[in-house]
Amino acid sequence: MKNLKRVKNIYLTLTVCFIVGGLMLLFWPGLGLDVLCKICGAFLLIYGLAKISSYFTKDIFQLAFQFDFGLGVVSIILGSVMIFRTEHIVGFLAFCIGIFLLVDAALKFQTAIEAKRFGIERWKWILFTAIVAGVIGALLLFNPFKATNIIVRMVGLGICLDGLMNMVVVINTVRTVKSSSIEIID
Repeated sequence: MKNLKRVKNIYLTLTVCFIVGGLMLLFWPGLGLDVLCKICGAFLLIYGLAKISSYFTKDIFQLAFQFDFGLGVVSIILGSVMIFRTEHIVGFLAFCIGIFLLVDAALKFQTAIEAKRFGIERWKWILFTAIVAGVIGALLLFNPFKATNIIVRMVGLGICLDGLMNMVVVINTVRTVKSSSIEIID
């Protein structure tokens, strides 16, 4: 139980960092795409490691972290590419984040459906954030925008929404059983 609470708190802290990073890109798109790639790459490495470690926790519903191993591996690969192949990645950044958001939104969509089956009242919030993140991911994937500042802002918005989506999922679905009784603890 203590391990799950610790992982949940670390996960929430990283999610807040994800949201703050997304907001920075949204409001200050001129940070520079090279710097942006390296910062995003470093964050994706850390985020990937957190996702993989959260996959191995004991959660009564097994909903919030069920896809985290695969998503963690993808995050680590994308992060490594963004750090070590920056010159090739700058034009590809919105596309990568778009794919990441679409995959994560699709998985969270499934989580929302399963949360509804478990009777979790706030499953609609998970569904709503998944849909919004999926729309932003699709926009980034198909890149209808030509101006770099708009692309960077869309990436920032997408990252921010993905962080918000993950926060909603963890807050609403991670539960554990207290000792031998069936009392559920948030």
